[in-house]
Amino acid sequence: MGNVVRGLGKGSRPVGVLERLRALILTGEYGPDERLIEEQLAERLGVSRTPVRQALTMLEAEGLVEIAPNRGATVCSFSIEDVWDIYDLRAVLEGHAARRAAGRIERRELERLSELVGGMEGLVGRFDDHEEEIRALVALNQEFHGTIVEASRNRRLQRLINRTVEIPLMFKAFFWYTPHERVISNHYHRQILEALEKGDADRAEIIMREHVYEGRDFVIGALKEDMNG
Repeated sequence: MGNVVRGLGKGSRPVGVLERLRALILTGEYGPDERLIEEQLAERLGVSRTPVRQALTMLEAEGLVEIAPNRGATVCSFSIEDVWDIYDLRAVLEGHAARRAAGRIERRELERLSELVGGMEGLVGRFDDHEEEIRALVALNQEFHGTIVEASRNRRLQRLINRTVEIPLMFKAFFWYTPHERVISNHYHRQILEALEKGDADRAEIIMREHVYEGRDFVIGALKEDMNG
């Protein structure tokens, strides 16, 4: 599955391997129910099996990996009910983050959010479903949400949201959006930015929740269609 990742020598710390393995799962390199074989992962990452084993244990604690006797590690899969619950929790947490950010966000962060919104609007405007552009759009979207969470100035909230956001990423939710739906998503981004610029905490929270619920409905619909297909 691809080339060995350079820059991770045999003495790499477990945390570096953890970050790489997490990224491979969240970007879809390893999908739900796919086995994660220690020897193959060690070879791919250019490390020994020990840090790989430690990283898999950590990922199990995060809810991204399942380790079973005589079977080893596999990427977790989730039911529609699981996804529904995850998005509900994400709406509450990110909505609260947006509310807090409205009174704490700095000018440099607002400027960056504006750049990100412009970048996403530019990509959607010429979108032709090339995977490279899709990944660029996903990266901008992640940074947009991450910047707002950072601006909440609440580390505990940030850790909770990071854990909650990761699971929807496993489904490549953004990849399922049609061009029209991506326009809708960017409309929410623009409204959230305007609320933050005005320091309107109520509006920032409401729009963020609506944005997350809109994404939930698209993902649930895509999952049902995939199951029926």
